[in-house]
Amino acid sequence: MKICILLFLLVAVSPSAQAAGDPLELADEAIRKNPGIEALRSRSQALSEIAGSVGTWKDPMLGIEYVNAPVDSFRLDRSPMSGLQFSLQQTFPEWGWSKASKEVAESRVEASRYATEEAQVQLKRNVEELYWRLAQSDLLHRVTGSHLERTQELLDAVQMHYEVGRVGQNAVLRLGVLRDRLRDDLSDFERADRQISAGLSGALARPIEKRFDTPDEVVPIPVEGSAEQWLDVAIQERPGLKQIREEARAEGQEARLARIETRPDVNVWAKYRLRTVSTPTDDGTDFVSVGMSVPIPWGSRKQGLGREAAHREAERGARARLEAAVDRIESELHVAEAAWARAYEKATSYHESLIPSARATLEATLSDFAVGKADFASLYESEVELLMLENAYITAAVETHLQSANARSISGSSSLGKSK
Repeated sequence: MKICILLFLLVAVSPSAQAAGDPLELADEAIRKNPGIEALRSRSQALSEIAGSVGTWKDPMLGIEYVNAPVDSFRLDRSPMSGLQFSLQQTFPEWGWSKASKEVAESRVEASRYATEEAQVQLKRNVEELYWRLAQSDLLHRVTGSHLERTQELLDAVQMHYEVGRVGQNAVLRLGVLRDRLRDDLSDFERADRQISAGLSGALARPIEKRFDTPDEVVPIPVEGSAEQWLDVAIQERPGLKQIREEARAEGQEARLARIETRPDVNVWAKYRLRTVSTPTDDGTDFVSVGMSVPIPWGSRKQGLGREAAHREAERGARARLEAAVDRIESELHVAEAAWARAYEKATSYHESLIPSARATLEATLSDFAVGKADFASLYESEVELLMLENAYITAAVETHLQSANARSISGSSSLGKSK
């Protein structure tokens, strides 16, 4: 009988095959090609170029003057005070200003570099998540297509049983509804494939029509380590935390720089006057002048102290943000650990126990239904149950990879729970 061939159409979802694609390679490609990351790199490089010139002194001033020339002749040999004067002037910044300025600039560069690395971590997470969502959609599409074929076969067989009066019309109608629902689900998966592929193409700076290879089967991966261990890694390696620490350090250095700048600059000059006059009482010896000036820090000191206080507050705010970020990361890691462990437990249970049992039940029900020992309701429920379990297994197996990527992005680790 035709229904017997249905025994060979059961879908087996086995975790023994390797994935066809490598999401980590796609993530690395995104980091190399994504224009947003390139913009952050350029910004960091620009800050680095600026930092190289920070802390340099003001240029010395070289001057030349036509001094005390009489207005009636403009000649330099008519008056003892006349002469051609050369001057050299240099402003010396406050003691420690150059070093403090360089430290501030270097901290800003480091913070920018960590911001770029944090963006790379999040881009990797986004690419991996899109890849595994695409893989999940493709796998569910294949499973649904297989069940659609089996449902059509069942519908044909039940139709024959209905024609001879062995089942009621409701059996035909229920299978027809299931078939149409599965067809509609296929359209949802096709739409999801286009949407996810477009997002993945955008992250990789590829043409939107580019297709991506996804694995035929997904191997669930077990939890590696614990949330407490991941937190220790995050505190040391997460670029976002390093960025906040560097920003706090930069604010502290800005405060010290503002305190230094409350001290006045010293302006030193030297002048040499070349004279041409010669009289009985003045032989025209050239003049030399040396001097210095210091501004009175009347308003500048108040401004500097205000900037110092503002940067101290910003430093405290950055350190509070760091504590809040660590607390948030700790919470996210515990959530990821629980989700990962449950997904792996579920995928293992479904693969080793529930799906084989559901498959055996459907096979037995098909055989019994063919000889009239099982009713249609049992056959229908067995088919739907197997469909639900296979879909749930795929979702759980993919979830282990998603939580692995999630844990790596939260902790900042590049090796934790890599997909096999």
